[in-house]
Amino acid sequence: MLTIPLATLLGLAERPGEAQGLGALDPALARQMAAAAARNPRSSWCVTVTDEQGRALGHGCARPVRTKRKPGRGGAGNRAGPASPSPHGSRDGPGLAFIPARDAGLESGYGTWRLTISGRDYAVKPIPLPVTDCDHRYQSGGYRPGALLRHLVEVRDGQCTQPTCVRAARRCDFEHAVPYDQGGRTCACNGGCRCRRDHRVKQSPGWKVEQLPGGLHRWTTPSGRQYTKGPREYPV
Repeated sequence: MLTIPLATLLGLAERPGEAQGLGALDPALARQMAAAAARNPRSSWCVTVTDEQGRALGHGCARPVRTKRKPGRGGAGNRAGPASPSPHGSRDGPGLAFIPARDAGLESGYGTWRLTISGRDYAVKPIPLPVTDCDHRYQSGGYRPGALLRHLVEVRDGQCTQPTCVRAARRCDFEHAVPYDQGGRTCACNGGCRCRRDHRVKQSPGWKVEQLPGGLHRWTTPSGRQYTKGPREYPV
């Protein structure tokens, strides 16, 4: 997974990107990797809204925009939509534009945006992430979370929430802080990313995990020592 600040991708800043498992990336290299990904129509793109510290506040994944074929023109048309008239981009990055959609509203929290990458058009509707508090909008009635809830928790946590573990959230379990069989909700304020090893550690006698406001996870060991890990801080 490749993460790049929007200003870097547009060529307006030289802030480093980040590659999962590799760490920080030189801005020029990050743009080159993004350009390579843009040439593959199967690449997926998401936008994460952060605060000044890089903590995720909102998130939305791009969906291709289907355009109607104009009368009198042959061919199958461009299902991904026309290119932006003047997309931004650096000489080593993909042509890109990120602008409010004409019908943009605030129904999703951050409005609707139009993302154009290498001539392909996408719609992005970021929704607020439950970090400071939780209104249970994405709660699941059962033990397993829905796909959206799991994805948002992965975006928020970034890694296993055990303070010394760096396993990527996408390779972790969705684990309940208050166990489901003890009345714990399957929601963002009671669910966190725990790798399988730390999932089992947390369930061992004497261990306890509490989820605090701000996306914090506080672990208490059998000896009573406490360690806290916060949400992921994205490059900004």
